[in-house]
Amino acid sequence: MTDKNNKRLFKVAPLATAIAASLFTVNASAVEWHGYARSGIGMSDNGDQQCINKQAVGRLGNECETYAELDLQQELFNRDGRTFKVETMLSYKSNQDGDYEALNSEDDEIALRQMNVQAKGVLGFAPEATLWAGKRYYQRHDIHHLDLFYWDVSGPGAGIEGIDAGAGKFSAAWTRGYGNINILDFRYSGIQVGASSLEVGLDLAKPRLTDAQKDAGAADDLSTLLTAELSTPIMDGFNKIVFQYGTEGYASPMRNFGGGQWNGTLDKGGKGFRLIDWGVVKAGSNIELSYAAMYGVFEDDTMNDDSSFYSISARPAYKWSDYMRTYLEVGHFAADDNGVDSQLDKVTIAQAWSAGPSFWARPEIRVFASYINDGEGTPFEGGEDSVLNFGVQMEAWW
Repeated sequence: MTDKNNKRLFKVAPLATAIAASLFTVNASAVEWHGYARSGIGMSDNGDQQCINKQAVGRLGNECETYAELDLQQELFNRDGRTFKVETMLSYKSNQDGDYEALNSEDDEIALRQMNVQAKGVLGFAPEATLWAGKRYYQRHDIHHLDLFYWDVSGPGAGIEGIDAGAGKFSAAWTRGYGNINILDFRYSGIQVGASSLEVGLDLAKPRLTDAQKDAGAADDLSTLLTAELSTPIMDGFNKIVFQYGTEGYASPMRNFGGGQWNGTLDKGGKGFRLIDWGVVKAGSNIELSYAAMYGVFEDDTMNDDSSFYSISARPAYKWSDYMRTYLEVGHFAADDNGVDSQLDKVTIAQAWSAGPSFWARPEIRVFASYINDGEGTPFEGGEDSVLNFGVQMEAWW
């Protein structure tokens, strides 16, 4: 046991030395700790709590795991308008089945999600821009109450972010999120259209095949994803209208809930589009509402593969005080996949206690009851088409 501990100490020592040395770097700032976490306990009318497709009908009362992201970052250098920052993040997930859940089993995971350096003020032609390299959450766009990241090319990569370019800011990045699929991401954001702000983007994904894959005839067609997002301030909140069009490997996300990471070897000849309208607004002094509506279509003429879907969801919150609120979350999803229909509905009611009056105030503890019904199948325990879940959950970010 002692030998093993000594080996661990020898491995950690160089890292500790490097960290200690960094603390004495010129004008270094304090270490920042950020994160996200959710955990709780639940059961159903037929055994354990059962969760399904939260991106379609909503996440409240529909999450069955413990999940956390722990992020450390520090500005290591700040001089003459130039800064260098290091960021690292670990995420972990467990089934919240019991007390001791080791993160080395098939169902329990730990992952390195971020490890990057961001440098600002170092580019002479664009001192306002950020030069970065490493593994990074990169300009992710998501709908919180669905836990849906509809535009996300995160992963190892490098890029230049936030170049002043006329009416907006230009960013370019090279990333890789799935297999050996290289993605070039170009974005132009902050374009004022009246009271609204427009962001447009182009993602190009192409596999880097090995000789063996080429000999096997693997597809390596260029996949294209076009995205336009119009953000408008409304009712003390915001509304976002998003249009996305994808080809080849980027066509498949349009028929479900994918983001910007996809396998470019899929769906040769495919094309699809997705329209999203979502937002968070105030509907009175004590009522806030998060809502989303989506419609997507996918076509692959070479495979005679056609599908479409739509999803509608909403989470209104009534505030009894600055620290207590009641949620009602409803969601409806329907799809036609080559003539095969599917449908899912969910209703959740929850009583919550939050660290403040805002819809985004966290930490939060909530007690919930959730009813989920599959109108076309029997996906739940015992071949049932519906389930009633009960539980308590916490959620926090900092």
